[in-house]
Amino acid sequence: MTNSLFSSGEDSQSNACVSWSHDSIGLYIDGYRKAADDLAHKVVESARDQDILVYPIVFLYRQYIELQLKRIIRESKILLYEGNDFPQHHRIRDLWNDAKELMRNIIKKVDSSAKDYITKKDVDLINKIISDFVEVDPDSFSFRYPKDKDGNNNLDGVTHINIRNLHDQMDLLTEQLEKYDLVVGVLRDWQSDMHATYGP
Repeated sequence: MTNSLFSSGEDSQSNACVSWSHDSIGLYIDGYRKAADDLAHKVVESARDQDILVYPIVFLYRQYIELQLKRIIRESKILLYEGNDFPQHHRIRDLWNDAKELMRNIIKKVDSSAKDYITKKDVDLINKIISDFVEVDPDSFSFRYPKDKDGNNNLDGVTHINIRNLHDQMDLLTEQLEKYDLVVGVLRDWQSDMHATYGP
C-alpha cells in the first residue's frame, strides 16, 4: 500500500527528491536555513503573522546552526585523522567549542595559514551570536514547546523578538560558519589530492 503522506504524485513539479546526495547533511543544512529565511522574509515584507511564525523561524535557524557545526566538526576530524563522526547532542555552545578546538589543531598540525582566514574577529562574532542564542534556547526546546520538562515557561523574560534583526544576525553568522566550512573543505580537498598522488 502506498504511503498516504510520503510518496510521489502525478504533479511531478511538486515531487521532492530526497536522499539523492552522497552527503545529505548539506541538504538538511541548506533546507533549514532557506525555510527560516523564507518565513522571515514573509513576516518582514507583509508585517503579518510575526507572533506565530517566530517559533518555527527560530527553531529552523537553530537546526541550521546545529547541523552546520556538526558538519564542520566531522570534516575537521577527518582532516585530523580523528574519526568521521560528530556529537549526537543538541548543545550548540558545546558544538561550537568543539569546532574551535579542532580549528586550533588544524592550524597547529595541518596548515598554519588557516589562521589568516579564520580571524579573532570572526571567532568573536560567532561566540557572541551563539552565546546570545543559547541564553534563550540552551537545549533546543524553547521554540518547540511552551514549557520545559519541569513545567516552567520556556521564554520567561523574553517579550519581543525582532524578526528582521534575527534574520540579519543569522546572515552574519552564516557568513562566518560558511567561511569555517570552506577553509576545512579546501584543506580536505588538498588532503584527498595528496592521498591520490602519494598514497595514504
